[in-house]
Amino acid sequence: MRIPTRRLSRFDSWWWDAALVAVLALITVLAARGATEGLDLGVRDWVQSHQPGWAHAVARVLNYLGQGWLVMWIITGGLTVALLVRFRDWRVLLPGVTGFLLTYLTIGPLKLWTHRDAPSSALPNAVELFNPLAVTYSNSYPSGHVVNAIVWWGIIVILASRLWRLPPTLVRWMRVAPPVIVLCTTTYLSHHWVTDGLAALALGLLLDRIIHRIDWDTILPPRR
Repeated sequence: MRIPTRRLSRFDSWWWDAALVAVLALITVLAARGATEGLDLGVRDWVQSHQPGWAHAVARVLNYLGQGWLVMWIITGGLTVALLVRFRDWRVLLPGVTGFLLTYLTIGPLKLWTHRDAPSSALPNAVELFNPLAVTYSNSYPSGHVVNAIVWWGIIVILASRLWRLPPTLVRWMRVAPPVIVLCTTTYLSHHWVTDGLAALALGLLLDRIIHRIDWDTILPPRR
């Protein structure tokens, strides 16, 4: 089956996608060479010294906006089931499957390849990339939470728009707010270095552009 594509308005050029790849590569090279170490360590030290109990609790709750089990399995899965019940058409599975394949084939391999630990780690050289494989590092780079917040909230909008008429303002908030919030909270909670989040922004936006190049209005059952 040929997958129809659509334009992305004035930003439809593939040069934007190439630019995102270049940004991801540049951040990776700089982090690997230690050029961003001062930034990463400085941000980590600041957030760890500015954590009143209420702010930490709020950040933990808001960070769920990028949790895979919530955005992928519960929200996306729930919307997909609702669409299956309403339309009885297997094509409603395609957005979720597309998002799963793109994230699975990129985030995991990058984490395993770069082998970087989290800011909260007590292991030596946690800020560095490409640590020895003999030591168990937590594979922090890039931030999967941030990628999830971009990719899966975009898919949630695609699916939810088949069920309800979503106001444009709500769509903008659903697309922009979760990635920004998750980027800030993962950094604040020391789950990820700031460069983990910046690299994830580039990767997430790239994947999101690939997903939204597909003409879902042609593939999915018509809105009711």
